[in-house]
Amino acid sequence: MISRYPKRLFAGMAFALALAGAGPASAQQTGKQHNACTLLTPTQVGHAIGVAVGAGSPIGTTGCEWDATAQSGSHARATLVLWGADAFGGMKAPLPHLTKTSARGIGQDAVYATIGSLTTLSVKQGKTAFVVRLYGVEGQPRQMTAEKALALDVVPRL
Repeated sequence: MISRYPKRLFAGMAFALALAGAGPASAQQTGKQHNACTLLTPTQVGHAIGVAVGAGSPIGTTGCEWDATAQSGSHARATLVLWGADAFGGMKAPLPHLTKTSARGIGQDAVYATIGSLTTLSVKQGKTAFVVRLYGVEGQPRQMTAEKALALDVVPRL
């Protein structure tokens, strides 16, 4: 069973961004609309997290989720959510109990948000900001490495 804590962290971060005036990516905010599910392949996601995943499933109109296949025996999942570039300021802003760490070499700017052993990677590239989050992947270093690999796959497609 997947813990509800990571979902609460993701929801809390989305809420904090909304309070900061950020909204999900739209055609107006990003200059052109991207379908998050087309920015990564199941092969890329599976390679990054170390288990086979199925096709991406939309999360609303701006996100996508890839779940581990039943055959993998894992509950791992990856999400990618797109925002307008103006949201990135809120993604970098300090929040209680979150440690923000610059992530160099990814897009125009990138930051990891860490709470306990959980991480989320936020990236700004052009008129788009995006968030990569992993669930069910043990170990902060492994999460950060996999999130960076996925972000590096996304950046050239924006």
